[in-house]
Amino acid sequence: MLSDKYTPFTLNGIIGNGNSVERLKQFGVEILSGKPSRPVMICGPSGTGKTAAARAVAYENGFEVIEFNSSDYRDAETIEKKVMPASMTRGLFNKRIVIIFDEIDELSSKFDSGAERMITKLVNTSKQPVIFTANDYWDRKISFLRTKVEKVEFKKIDREDMRMFLKGIVDKEHKEVSEQIIDEIVKRSSGDVRGALNDLEMMFDANPDLIESLSPRDRKMEIFSVLDKIFLSGNFDLARYAAISTDTDMGMLINWVDENIPTRYTTKGDIRNAYWAISRASRFYNNASRTSYYGYLRYAQIMLSSGVAVAGSGRVSMIKNYNFPTNIMHLSRAKKGKETLMGIASKLSYVLHANKKDIIRDGLPLIYRMMKATEKENGEDAVEKLYISLGLEQEDKKALYEYYKFSS
Repeated sequence: MLSDKYTPFTLNGIIGNGNSVERLKQFGVEILSGKPSRPVMICGPSGTGKTAAARAVAYENGFEVIEFNSSDYRDAETIEKKVMPASMTRGLFNKRIVIIFDEIDELSSKFDSGAERMITKLVNTSKQPVIFTANDYWDRKISFLRTKVEKVEFKKIDREDMRMFLKGIVDKEHKEVSEQIIDEIVKRSSGDVRGALNDLEMMFDANPDLIESLSPRDRKMEIFSVLDKIFLSGNFDLARYAAISTDTDMGMLINWVDENIPTRYTTKGDIRNAYWAISRASRFYNNASRTSYYGYLRYAQIMLSSGVAVAGSGRVSMIKNYNFPTNIMHLSRAKKGKETLMGIASKLSYVLHANKKDIIRDGLPLIYRMMKATEKENGEDAVEKLYISLGLEQEDKKALYEYYKFSS
């Protein structure tokens, strides 16, 4: 995709934000000279080049990169085992390492309370430079970092800079795109370079009238709107554009489409063709993760969106609402259930004098069967005495019943 093909590898390739780019260049020089430097936080709207700039600091100075996104550092254990060791050592051939925390403000509001403590420890003790990126510098979840980092602000890209950049891409790709379409893409991009590139790519081989379907880039495309474009449009370009525009992770979108093929398509032929397309998408997506060749994602995206869209014959059912992916829901429930069991096992460890893993594996199934047998033979009161004697509460009993009922 254009957004991958034209990713800048030096700070000179970053569009706009000249003063901020110069500060990052200086940051790289300080690292090379061994001058102590506070971590920097590159903050600003989505699509303005924050992550690309953080990587460019490393690439143009010959540093190794260790990058963590929001799903990698939600708990203290992950930070302690993966990040802290990297912060104390040099890389291969004694190279400096740059540790990048991408989208630090995307940490869940319920992330492990120890994560904040470990990130603070990292900032205070790291022997390697650390770069954070964030959409919202003033987000309360990262307030603990504001006094420990240097703010480097990225703003939305100026329209004229965006226009010249897109025209340059058109020339390099040897495509014909009118000035009017480029101006419209610039207008709708709201300073989002990545979004503008995706829109431009859509217009390369599409009907110019498709420009009217492009949405302003200042809001996310909701998942139901994306699904409507895929299942109801029957249009190759509109469906592909919907998949490009959404901020929903591709793996999650594959699950949504897979779950709802029988909800919208009504004939066996349409359902078969759609499942064939989604199976191809899933295969390309998994190959990209397995081989780290992310060109496969382009094929995954096309099969996921356009492939499913053109699989239908036009017979679409609107009777049912879209269903949340069942497998994701089951995984979520299972995870929540395991966390609940861990809490119960913590209470029982004092009574049974055993470790939590053994209690979860052997003790809880036995206690559950004892409760069911006691309830059947002696009634609810006897069960209540049993779990009170074990130091459990009413909520614990209910949680055990629900977990093992679901598991069975």
